[in-house]
Amino acid sequence: MTIHGKRSRRRTAIQIIAAAAANSGLPALKFCPYPGLNCYACPLASFACPMGSLQNFLSLRRFPFAIAGFFITIGATFGRAVCGWACPFGLFQDLLAGLGPRHKLVRSNRWTWMRYAVLIGLVVIGAFATGSPIFCKLCPAGTLGAGIPQVILRPSLRQMIGPLYWIKIGLLAALVLAAFFVKRPFCRFLCPLGAVYSPFNRVSLMRMRVDSSACTRCNACKGVCPVDIAIYEDPDSDACIRCLECTRCPAVSVSYGPTKSEYPLHTAGN
Repeated sequence: MTIHGKRSRRRTAIQIIAAAAANSGLPALKFCPYPGLNCYACPLASFACPMGSLQNFLSLRRFPFAIAGFFITIGATFGRAVCGWACPFGLFQDLLAGLGPRHKLVRSNRWTWMRYAVLIGLVVIGAFATGSPIFCKLCPAGTLGAGIPQVILRPSLRQMIGPLYWIKIGLLAALVLAAFFVKRPFCRFLCPLGAVYSPFNRVSLMRMRVDSSACTRCNACKGVCPVDIAIYEDPDSDACIRCLECTRCPAVSVSYGPTKSEYPLHTAGN
């Protein structure tokens, strides 16, 4: 069984609508966190960034009860589907991937543990120890959505540009270049928000299912997957962003409810 290689137009449309909603210029909503990674400082941002909100509490040495409840609610309901459908920076990387060569360089997710290191090291320990949102100072999504636009729109800020700004630009440029040749490099290997949602894939109401009687293990699912997963290997993989591109294969489906992913094919991991 083969799967047509083009991206789902419906998912792309929903991603664009979500990005527009997150940046619709409604400041009255800025006290609410957005489920995806979208910088609070973006000139048109309508919501707060959940990573920024988390670091704000930790930098004040206060337990983030509200944001923790927010993460649990989103994760327990959708798993990591926010990454596949509602994250503006995820959309940005998907578009870059479409501009690059068809055959990407990295098809392994063995380094996905690094996003947990970023979450624990920079977001949690960094903010708590320094009293400052360390990750926000380096976040490429923030550089793209806020750092660059703010400097363009507010000329008075240009005289304040220092080494940190150029480090941020360098990190963003490296990720942009990588995204041409590697599918969603930031989401797969560095995003702390993805690390927060990832463990919920195994317990969320939204679950992936693979019918082993219909699956031929042709790896067409891996070919269309934005994060290079062969879904039959582990339907509950913490790397899966629940984009549902693989459900174009009749052997793969999605279910909603407290049911366990059925019929997994146990093969060597990728």
